[in-house]
Amino acid sequence: MNHPMGPRQLLTAIREALGDERDPRLALYIHIPFCSSKCHFCDWVTDIPVRRLRSGAEERSPYVTALCDQIRFYGPQLTRLGYRPEVMYWGGGTPTRLTPAELTAVHRALDDAFDLSSLRQWSVETTPNDLDPVTLETLRGLGVSRMSVGVQSLNPYQLRKAGRAHSREQALAAVPLLRAAGIDEFNVDLISSFPGEDPASFEETLRAVLALDPPHVSVYPYRATPKTVMAMQLDREFVEAQDRHSMIDAYELAMDVLGAAGYHEYCHGYWVRDACHEDQDGNYKYDLAGDKIGFGSGAESVIGHHLLWNENEKYARYLLAPREFTFAHRFTADDPERLTAPVGGALMTREGVDFARFRRLTGLDFAEVRATPYVRRWFDLLEQCGGRFVETPYSLRLDRATIHRAYITHLAHTMAHGLPPERA
Repeated sequence: MNHPMGPRQLLTAIREALGDERDPRLALYIHIPFCSSKCHFCDWVTDIPVRRLRSGAEERSPYVTALCDQIRFYGPQLTRLGYRPEVMYWGGGTPTRLTPAELTAVHRALDDAFDLSSLRQWSVETTPNDLDPVTLETLRGLGVSRMSVGVQSLNPYQLRKAGRAHSREQALAAVPLLRAAGIDEFNVDLISSFPGEDPASFEETLRAVLALDPPHVSVYPYRATPKTVMAMQLDREFVEAQDRHSMIDAYELAMDVLGAAGYHEYCHGYWVRDACHEDQDGNYKYDLAGDKIGFGSGAESVIGHHLLWNENEKYARYLLAPREFTFAHRFTADDPERLTAPVGGALMTREGVDFARFRRLTGLDFAEVRATPYVRRWFDLLEQCGGRFVETPYSLRLDRATIHRAYITHLAHTMAHGLPPERA
């Protein structure tokens, strides 16, 4: 099914799909669709008007009300099905755009709807310009254990080209601000191979970030998503794209610098010195550990063998009917494109696709999915991109030494053909 269905009908479909084989593990994702700027590289904001993206508390009020209503409706229903949240992630957007009162209201709805005592980690995304002591004190008091800071670059020119609202100085001040608030678990996000960025500039960003001694660093190769400002600038040749070799060189520069500083890569793009600092939400999602429920306009869920979401461009509808998902689809081998995200995510991990976990999450036999023409073409392309598959009776993974090259080459291929990676 790939059309809207009523909430009761959806819950019945999930209950029937799960049968008696229910895994109690659950991830909570809270989507906050507001930012201080519309970044030129971000694929999430393409369908969102700037005025709404940057709206203030009064304009956000209907959204917070709808979000709390959705949480309070589904939380008890999922609890009765036996689910218990293990990890929680607030993303977007920028959750720290919310006022302390708004943050508290959303948390109160979650606490009313779920038993949060089993949470292993609660992460919240932020940007350096949206951090302040009062917000951090509020988050710490509510129980937030980890922050994700979107720095992307420390080069002032690159920050302007990327449409970021923060300065280099604000980015460098973010880490001391977090530690002063008692938040010692956090990651710093960076983007490699921005259009026009030279290796020396990227290396300077890396070394300046490492001087702050962050427990976790994330490095994402730049992705030119259609309709973003930067992608349009590339099309019109206002900026120059990095070629595949330069993209790989930039990422391998990060590998060398981070490796020399004692960090290891536990999933493509995720770097820590110690396993205790790993992003548990990322591990949960990419390892196919269990179901995830996403609340909010723009949030995606994978639950009860169904893929659900409320599409960004249907924000007004979400405000009117927050209990109804605008897209609901039960996974089937006849429509394998819907499985690109979970399979692609798993292939970026050390373990790859665990067949038992895949079946538990989707209700499908991976061998059947793998045999479809779509997935065969996709896997053939990954091999052409330099990936080497390693198979056991229980899993299929990419050889760890080839993951970054296969991912970046695949990304460069799809960018050159004007297609998003999931349609390659």
